[in-house]
Amino acid sequence: MIESIPGSSQKPAMLRELLEEIEILRIARQQEVRNHPHPFLKRFTQQELTDEACPTYKNLLVGRSQRIPSRQTLMQIADYLECSMVQRNNLLLAARYLPESLELTGSELQLALKLGKNLMQTLPYPAILVTHTLHIEAINELFQRLFAPLPLATIPQEQRHMLSLFFRHDLPFRERSTFNKQATKAWQAGVSRGIQLFKESNRFYQFEPWYQTLVEQFCAVADFRQYWEQEVVPATLTQQQELPKLLLGRNAITGDVQQIQLRQVRISVCSRMYPCIIALLPLDEPARMVVTSLGSTEESNMSAAGLS
Repeated sequence: MIESIPGSSQKPAMLRELLEEIEILRIARQQEVRNHPHPFLKRFTQQELTDEACPTYKNLLVGRSQRIPSRQTLMQIADYLECSMVQRNNLLLAARYLPESLELTGSELQLALKLGKNLMQTLPYPAILVTHTLHIEAINELFQRLFAPLPLATIPQEQRHMLSLFFRHDLPFRERSTFNKQATKAWQAGVSRGIQLFKESNRFYQFEPWYQTLVEQFCAVADFRQYWEQEVVPATLTQQQELPKLLLGRNAITGDVQQIQLRQVRISVCSRMYPCIIALLPLDEPARMVVTSLGSTEESNMSAAGLS
């Protein structure tokens, strides 16, 4: 423990508390890999932590440095130690940094979801309501009709995630989006962008059991894993974000099937990034005609359909 390190008694109380938190986590990880080697051969030694995450760590331990590591360095230490969100925030608090904001839960989440569903009633565009895991909480009538038939109500709650549903061959999303080479390229760019968005939004949760279980669930669907394991550079992400979505849409009045262009936009419903509405805006005249036709029928009352 920290008390056995020379000079620890002379350390400022805040630094001593922080180092104790780090060492408790490090030793726990070291014990875990003693009988079960880490996939990346981590040993979780003090020297390895120094080399991989915090160059001044050993100096801090022996008292040659008494400067609290920066917030960025603490996040690197937390990544190296594969911290849960609670453990990560405990490190930040020990160093007197503000904790990372957790996602909405309980009554706050339910209120935000209610606001999101109400807002979708006013949108003249196909839209869905998602949480930070990209779980689909609700869809509006225009979205339902654009992708009809869309049997989302028959899919178990735990499987209603955009990332897996858009890969399934038994649902209309992929078939309607990959009808030629250009459309396939736009679909591939869109799903790659969605995967990166999921990773970025949940970066601090990546060592939580629910995250790892969810990723395994995603990877069991079609060819999802090859997209998940792709390395995407920032410049490519920017290009992907700008690509319009190409889709085969049916005009609800004439019955004609047309190629349409749509732009995906995010609409916040609270002070957090999630939950949010993802709406599909028409970019060309065929798309405007299709979306208008979807809203012109008696059945299109723009009610948000909760997927219970």
